[in-house]
Amino acid sequence: MKQLRHRAEVPMLLVAGTATFVVLVVFAAIGLTGGDEPGWLTTAAVAVVAGPTFLAAVMIRYLYWSKISNGVEVTARQLPELHGVFADLGARLGMTPDGHGMDKLPRLYVLNGNGVMNAYATKCRVRRGYVVIYSDLLDLAYLKGEFDTIKFVLGHELGHIKCGHVSVWRALLRPVARLLQFGQSVSRAQEYTADRVGSFLAPEGALGLVGLYAGKHMSEHVDLDAYFDSVADHRDGFWLKFVNFRADHAVGFRRLTALKRVETEGWDVHGRML
Repeated sequence: MKQLRHRAEVPMLLVAGTATFVVLVVFAAIGLTGGDEPGWLTTAAVAVVAGPTFLAAVMIRYLYWSKISNGVEVTARQLPELHGVFADLGARLGMTPDGHGMDKLPRLYVLNGNGVMNAYATKCRVRRGYVVIYSDLLDLAYLKGEFDTIKFVLGHELGHIKCGHVSVWRALLRPVARLLQFGQSVSRAQEYTADRVGSFLAPEGALGLVGLYAGKHMSEHVDLDAYFDSVADHRDGFWLKFVNFRADHAVGFRRLTALKRVETEGWDVHGRML
């Protein structure tokens, strides 16, 4: 998995971890030694240290049940073709139905997208993740009989879980990282890592991601050569870099350009952070 990580992911995590550690130490020290400090300051210090941990534990369970109770679980009996694809991809990452902890194949759920094309991976327990895919993405596969893009998407989401992006400790880094305006960069590096995993597992489906930008019905009409000519025709200046810097996911120009390079360079492509 170390080979699959984007080169910016670990450095960004080290920055986020160091910043969070410093903030927690400062507030913990205030809470423990601030006998002469105002009461609100001591309370704030304790809240900063304990609050994120408690909130993360509660939200893991709440978000899981609020989503999956309104969806359909994919199993060997329910949407078996999709389940087979998912299980095969997981097996290539060492994730099997009889595995343990994060090496156990996650559960997969389908939710009504209501026009939104998306998928995500997160946790249902401290040592167990799950994947949700919206029905509008699946329309690409079931209406056209073409599963390449879905393989890429599912590989991307499995990559998030396998690479530890859904871990609780990473969630604890987000508040300080976002406060200091580099939380989006941590997320963007992780998304690039997940794209690399998806490209490793299903390179033939990578450019199908254009459907996220053109829409599920229009994507088949998009001329990819013309699209990339248009990308090259736009100025790669300050505003594009700034918008990309502020984005949790690399903007389409950056992300699809990296995925385009997979065709000629193989999966080992590092997308641009700026």
